Amino acid sequence: MKTQMTATKTPKVAKKKLLSPIWILPITAFLLGAWLLASYIRERGTDIEIHFPSANGIEANKTLVRYQGLVVGQVNKVELHEEGGVEVTVKMSHQVDDLLRRDTQFWLVTPKASLTGIEGLDALFSGNYITMSPGKGPRKTQFEGTFEAPLLATQNGGLTIKLIAERRGSLDVGSGVYFQQIQVGQITKYELQPDSRNVRLTAVIESKYRSLVRDNSRFWNASGARFKAGLDGINVEMDSLATLIGGGVNFSSPESGSEAKSGTTYDLYNNADEAQPSFIVTFTADHAEGLRLGTPIQHRGLKLGEVVDLQLLPEGVVMQARVAGEYRHLFNQGSRFWRAGAELGLDGVKHLDTLIFGDFIALLPGEGEPSEQFQLNEQRPLSPNEGRLVQLTQPTADGLSVGAPLLYRGFPVGEILQLELSDKGINAVAWISQPYDGLVKSNSRFWRHSGLAVDADLSGIRVQSAPLMNLVRGGISFSTGQGDVASADQTFLVHQDREQALEGPPLSLTLNTAALNGLGIGAPIYYRELEVGKVTDIQLSGDQFDVALAIKSAYRALITDQTRFWHQSKIKVEGSLAGVEIQAGPLPQLLRGGLGFDHLPSAMVADRQIYTDRQSAMEPGVELTLYASAKANVNPGASIRYLGHQVGEVLHVTLSDDLKHQLLTAQLEPRWQSHFLRQDAQYYLVSADVSLAGAKHLDTLLTGNYIAALPGESATPEQSFNLQQETPLLLPFDDGLRLVLNQPRLGSLKIGSPILYRQMKVGEVVHTRLAEDGASVDIEVQFDPRYQHLVNQSSRFWNASGLYVDVGWFSGAQIAAESIETLLVGGIAFATETSSASPLSDGERFDLAQRAESEWLNWQPRF
Repeated sequence: MKTQMTATKTPKVAKKKLLSPIWILPITAFLLGAWLLASYIRERGTDIEIHFPSANGIEANKTLVRYQGLVVGQVNKVELHEEGGVEVTVKMSHQVDDLLRRDTQFWLVTPKASLTGIEGLDALFSGNYITMSPGKGPRKTQFEGTFEAPLLATQNGGLTIKLIAERRGSLDVGSGVYFQQIQVGQITKYELQPDSRNVRLTAVIESKYRSLVRDNSRFWNASGARFKAGLDGINVEMDSLATLIGGGVNFSSPESGSEAKSGTTYDLYNNADEAQPSFIVTFTADHAEGLRLGTPIQHRGLKLGEVVDLQLLPEGVVMQARVAGEYRHLFNQGSRFWRAGAELGLDGVKHLDTLIFGDFIALLPGEGEPSEQFQLNEQRPLSPNEGRLVQLTQPTADGLSVGAPLLYRGFPVGEILQLELSDKGINAVAWISQPYDGLVKSNSRFWRHSGLAVDADLSGIRVQSAPLMNLVRGGISFSTGQGDVASADQTFLVHQDREQALEGPPLSLTLNTAALNGLGIGAPIYYRELEVGKVTDIQLSGDQFDVALAIKSAYRALITDQTRFWHQSKIKVEGSLAGVEIQAGPLPQLLRGGLGFDHLPSAMVADRQIYTDRQSAMEPGVELTLYASAKANVNPGASIRYLGHQVGEVLHVTLSDDLKHQLLTAQLEPRWQSHFLRQDAQYYLVSADVSLAGAKHLDTLLTGNYIAALPGESATPEQSFNLQQETPLLLPFDDGLRLVLNQPRLGSLKIGSPILYRQMKVGEVVHTRLAEDGASVDIEVQFDPRYQHLVNQSSRFWNASGLYVDVGWFSGAQIAAESIETLLVGGIAFATETSSASPLSDGERFDLAQRAESEWLNWQPRF
């Protein structure tokens, strides 16, 4: 018996899974929760602490922190600090975490108004808020806060300087520091000095301007306005409106100094005059009668300095004066000073201003070492016997007086000592002191100097005045030359003014004219818009005027035999439908008149006539005579034109003795006479023409009728012509084909009526006339050369004018018109049967049908 074995299967081994899919859900929930927790912590922001001096304007859960207009935090808590002040806890947004650094600054913004400006205006609406300025350094959460915004210039590397002043005045925190009236910094702090006698101000100069401040810079208070009054006028000084209201400091910097360093201390002067380089001198006198603080020190009319301190001592009066540094060379051991006041005598009045403003201290420079101690004398010391006498003469005594100054470039260098009458006028003796006596050369020029110059025109009046003494006494000015020093016996002529002295006497010239045209005495004379003289006199001589001119000496060479003069005072008006053109000279010419002149190269002899305008003077016209009907409307001044271009002008219009015609005297421009002064030249009158066909020459309604001219070709010259009333034949095309059409009546056809081919204009009517037998009308037409090939021996013409009406009992009514233009002005139409017919030549004749036959309208030749 066989034993049956049961087959067995090999077991399979399966690996156990490490993570069941069921864990995916809690892991995802865990990661999402972690991400939400991190986002919450990050967006929750950072708590920082800011220490403020007080809690004024800060409220918990209300005061915000802003940066660049965005809210980046809020105050959570305000509590007292152990060491004083308050501790403000602020929750900051995570967006500014990177800005919380060691140098970051916080301050409270509140509305503030002062003379220097308004700050924090937005806090009026949003309430007080804290703002910040990011800084550098490691991260930090504790900060010091202020109620004042940090100065931007300090943060950006500005220059900090100290200014020492006797008093603060109107300067305040925020007052500007200016250089050349441009703000370069501001005052940030002021306090008393430790000795409590001066004020110390701290100023910051912006970094980009710090190079302007040097170690020798000078600062002065520019606040408010400064007022000075004297005989020389009233002087009001004010830097700007900003410094007037909020105060300010100005400074100047010499180029020789080195750049200043932060912390440098400067004196702050009261004004710009004190800030300039100067030095102090001391005067000793028996008394101070007539002197005061501000008494000037003068030399030859120039102010050198002024008294700044007066003290009474047992031995007399001691005065200290501040003198401008540029005059240091005048204060030497040999210099002498005296009190100068008003002097009344037979020779006039001296120092009249001292009667109102007190005496002044006068100086007589001397030699020796520089000195700062001087004795003030009561009387003027004797003048040194150095200098020279100068002999002067002039026809009258105008501007001369004993004691009147002798001026060189406005600076007094001497005075007139003596006047006497002579056969030739007034002789004067003047004294010039050293070292100025060498200025008088053999070719020096002298002229009267009144001290008062008035320049008036339409733009205003400008008055320039010297000191009152010169106005009262006059004076003589002179110029030095390049020659040798003048001899003692040389006599100099005193001229009327500086221009005459330096340039010489003007050139006198007399012109004549029939009409002044507004010309008056004093009217300017122009050479190519440059004023070179004036009219000095106008006299009536018979039926003309003699006009005397004075041409400046420098321009006398411009007057030659080729010179031609004309009026420049007229206004030229040209008007048309396109507009009105007005040409006028400068306004002074319109009020006073004026003359212009230039040179006519072709002139052979001198001509002293004044022409009406430049064109008449420089292009003398050629006259011609026109005979016109007595009814012709032509005015003087009417233009003569060729194809719209002016070639001449009508000068005079007179009526003949028999009252039948007018005599027109006209003038042609020289360059056109060869064309229009020929026997076959034509002239005709042009006036406005208004009809249903249109309007022509409407510009004549504004400018008046004008004369049209057609050039001639004859070799025979002519200067007298008849003015035609009708327009001569004017061909519209130069080389177009000309034909003659004939019909019983003219109808509405006229010159200019169109010639139509398939309702397209290809020519026009150029002339109409009766036929030789008088039984019909010949109509001459001309074709545009571009279209004349359209007409040949097979062409037929018909009258296309007006309106065609055909009415029948059974056919009804037919109304036809070629075009609106032919309905108004008439017209001629034509049709051509074949393009192979013989061409036409000028002058061939055709009958003009009254209307087109139906077959003509169907012709369609190909060309």
